[in-house]
Amino acid sequence: MFFGCKNLSFKYNEFEVLKDISFEVNKGEFIGLVGNNGSGKSTLLKVLCGILFADKGEVIFQDKLLDEKSKIKIGYIFQNPENQIIGVTVEEDVAFGLENTGVPREEMIKKIKWALSTVGLETLEKADPNTLSGGQKQRLAIASILVMEPDIILMDEPTSMLDPKGRSEVHKVIGTLLSLGKTIIIASHHASDLIHVQRIIALDEGRIIYDGDRKTFYEKNILPIELPFKEKIMKEMNLAFENLVNELCQ
Repeated sequence: MFFGCKNLSFKYNEFEVLKDISFEVNKGEFIGLVGNNGSGKSTLLKVLCGILFADKGEVIFQDKLLDEKSKIKIGYIFQNPENQIIGVTVEEDVAFGLENTGVPREEMIKKIKWALSTVGLETLEKADPNTLSGGQKQRLAIASILVMEPDIILMDEPTSMLDPKGRSEVHKVIGTLLSLGKTIIIASHHASDLIHVQRIIALDEGRIIYDGDRKTFYEKNILPIELPFKEKIMKEMNLAFENLVNELCQ
């Protein structure tokens, strides 16, 4: 198994948030994680990257149990980028993880330039992160994870605090990450975040209620979440046609 989990369960005090969660992820896959508020999406992502520890079950990475050494290969992007930004300048923020792992300075400079260029912030390396737009801050948060060269990137509603422009910027970066062969799981309520996912995993009250292709998920109306624009138009057209047929038949 490249990545995934087996029989995960997790409790906050006595409340069971995750209940017997199991799935496998293929290398390079782009997965959407959906569910209503409180369904367990954020908790699941945090368990998968080792921020939280499951009460039961296993997280697997490259056929081995996830441990301290392998956790560095799994990056986590918070909903609010300000929770990740700690540097005085953009480049200092990206350098933080590299400094903590003892990367030589010359190599560090190259990695920082590459990461900032990849997310489109190469001209803002000396900027104060507090002066950045919401979309730029989220791209900086992604760069600070990307520079550590993770194989898997977990995103917890990364566009929910952004305006349409910022959301578009993050979508473009996600496309770049996929072209680099990164495996991405994105938890989101926004239909625009899920347009290009290959697969959807839906949670309800801590359990997986759907794991399959995106098209079937929307066709079967598995969860009452926002429909993508195209599917929304088709649904309204079909409903209008159905109403017209009913009126003609009366």
